Amino acid sequence: MAKYAEHWGELLFNLDHLSKQTAKRQFRHDIKYSWGGMCCYCREKKATSLDHVLPRSRGGSNLRSNLLPACRRCQESKGNQVDWYAWFKQQTFFNQDAADLILEHTQNKRILELDNERTEHRTKVSTDPCSLRVREDEPSRPGAHLPQAA
Repeated sequence: MAKYAEHWGELLFNLDHLSKQTAKRQFRHDIKYSWGGMCCYCREKKATSLDHVLPRSRGGSNLRSNLLPACRRCQESKGNQVDWYAWFKQQTFFNQDAADLILEHTQNKRILELDNERTEHRTKVSTDPCSLRVREDEPSRPGAHLPQAA
């Protein structure tokens, strides 16, 4: 199992050729990359920043387990709320699988002890043929692909 740096300072160990700023940039990039560069909450927009799960104003740290990639809309909406799950559950884009992945990240877990059906669903690799996604396949506005409430 791969070991991840918990704090950007760990990336400086035996890497004297990296500046502190470069190591910090790499640390932040790795967090965004681990989520595919997308917002971990809405999964619709590119992550433009890192969100502190427990806000710094409420005692949160800069550790990897407290940082999640987020788009500006989600980060501003969440604000400095302490209970990220309560906020997330109120959003129209709430998804329990996404919440489980966020929880795994915040607890530094890579594998959850979930029932086999749910674990299999999350990790199943599709062998179906597919075509490449193109810009025309993307919704014209965020959430346009979601069914509208009646």
